Amino acid sequence: MIDGIEEEIKLRPAAPTDADILAQLWMVSFPDKFGPVLGENALPVLRDWLRLTQRYLRTTTIAETMGIIAGFIVVRTPADPLRPDEGRWLWRALQLHYGLIGALRGLLLMMLIGDNHEPEAGEIYIEMLGVNPDWRGLGVARRLLAYAESVATAQNIDRLTLTVVSDNYAAIRLYEKMGFKAQAAQRSRLLEWITGHPGYYDMVKRLR
Repeated sequence: MIDGIEEEIKLRPAAPTDADILAQLWMVSFPDKFGPVLGENALPVLRDWLRLTQRYLRTTTIAETMGIIAGFIVVRTPADPLRPDEGRWLWRALQLHYGLIGALRGLLLMMLIGDNHEPEAGEIYIEMLGVNPDWRGLGVARRLLAYAESVATAQNIDRLTLTVVSDNYAAIRLYEKMGFKAQAAQRSRLLEWITGHPGYYDMVKRLR
């Protein structure tokens, strides 16, 4: 068993050719979200969504080690706001695999539990963080979080924020070790109905 691989991890921006592996990592990182929401064709929907929209590829940084993509992080800044037409790319991907009725269902569920957080001035928002199950516990997530902090420092931004479901105790412990503090828990009946999670925490790390 490798004790830690942080020094061996190389970071790079995501490329269009990464869409397939990123879709797989999204699924294994958030199976309780994408599975119930996007259904049995969730993986091809995610793959086509990534290919159609450029936003996630543009804001994703990949961690590689030994030629393997071990994890990823999606970082959003105030300079990269959500586009008003962002939902159309998911809609098209859903239509390809489910037709009109299935696409309506999937889009509605995503809107109900979707993450539409807009970073404020002085804030970098970590929209997603995922690690290949084979590489968990080896420092990949720590390396990616350190990268997000370096982006904040370079842009003179004073806080990192993220959202984590309130019963993901392993992730919460990691974030706390990295200096994040949980705000008051938010209860969400919609989130619980769709994914089984009772709510979520907003977590903040202040850099200065």
